[in-house]
Amino acid sequence: MQTRTDRPPAHRQVAAALVAELAERLAEPDRVAEITAAPDNLMRYPGDPRPVWHPLLLSDGHPGVALLFAELGADRPELRARAHAHLSAALGTGIRLQPQSLFSGMVALAFAGHAAASASGGYATMLDGLDRHITGQARQRARADLERVRAGAPAGAWSRYDVLAGTAGIGRYLLARHRSAAEPESREAAGLALSEVLGSLVATATAGDVARHGIRLPAWWITDELEHGLAEHVNFGLAHGVCGPLALLSLAWRAGVRVPRQDEAIERIMALLSRWRRTDAAGPRWPHLISLPHVGTEGPPERGRDSWCYGAAGAARAVYLAGAALDRADWRADADAALRGALSVAGGELIKDSALCHGWAGLLQITLRMAHDSPGSGYDAVADELAARVVAGHEPEAPFGFRYRHALAARPLDRPGFLEGAAGIALALHTYATGVAPRTAWDSALLVS
Repeated sequence: MQTRTDRPPAHRQVAAALVAELAERLAEPDRVAEITAAPDNLMRYPGDPRPVWHPLLLSDGHPGVALLFAELGADRPELRARAHAHLSAALGTGIRLQPQSLFSGMVALAFAGHAAASASGGYATMLDGLDRHITGQARQRARADLERVRAGAPAGAWSRYDVLAGTAGIGRYLLARHRSAAEPESREAAGLALSEVLGSLVATATAGDVARHGIRLPAWWITDELEHGLAEHVNFGLAHGVCGPLALLSLAWRAGVRVPRQDEAIERIMALLSRWRRTDAAGPRWPHLISLPHVGTEGPPERGRDSWCYGAAGAARAVYLAGAALDRADWRADADAALRGALSVAGGELIKDSALCHGWAGLLQITLRMAHDSPGSGYDAVADELAARVVAGHEPEAPFGFRYRHALAARPLDRPGFLEGAAGIALALHTYATGVAPRTAWDSALLVS
């Protein structure tokens, strides 16, 4: 992405100033942890109040904040010590070998460390040590998933394959390490583990339908997410649904990392999405999920919130990546129309915050990536509007400059992290302000690049 000269300078300056302010608020690991530890800074799930911070989370922990300073430190060496301070604070809490996912534990720390290393070097010893555990466990998970598919069982839980908790997210880290780890042994180990992860996802995508409740259902069928208040379903979101594996398979294909039937798997996931694709007044869309009643009536639910995690925006980016991988102009055009439609109906009645996950910053980063891939497409003007939306959520009196509102929170929450907090907002605004693609590829954690 070349530096933009036609984007209004005032817009860039406002965004850059806000990024600098947020960076100052997030600079000290101890202060960040202390503020988030307030007794009422909780998500109040029924019978299970949960803190919004854990030191080893990429979503809401030191690794996520370290991502911000790794990116800023690519051009400002004086900020690299802040990335190191947050990585050290995470490492100092102790590493548990289980469980692991891109957004939690070893992989979260390794992803942030890899981002810092890609910008400024270092961390080779830490990353090589973490990778020995990560690659071994990733292969074990992939083999268990493959056995499940061969036994004719459905996926069961999205945490087996998705971006946040499953192998799609871990696979994205392995792809990054396979391409750029300092040591040949680390690159080779990451490549072997990645091949097994891709193979397990290919097996699910190309499997026949599974029999359940007397009907045939996709092998991606989810049976075990009742704790989230969801009935059995197939999930289409980028965070938890088939669009996560679609994005990983497509990104790996474009990077030249391929396993047997990988292109067929991409086509099969696209066929599933095409089956449930609908068009309304705004344009094409894919539902958040399809449950048994929808299967029976062939009618998907109405359009919901379009964001990174769920809805037409995140799904559109995955579909675009599939089209780029297999050179399908029709898929790319569908993705473009779906994203433009999602952005045209985006409003404050459904989008309640500025964060990456289901807020304005996520839409901004997807739009910036589409602008990068499609010069002259008009997405730059849309990005100006989205950046203004993000900035409008700024609350100067809040300790991290933004607050997060949710029906399960007793008060607006102070969240400094990556996925639903200030660090992620600052990263999207930084991409916008500079007009260049992220130096650390931090948004690969969202499977959009």
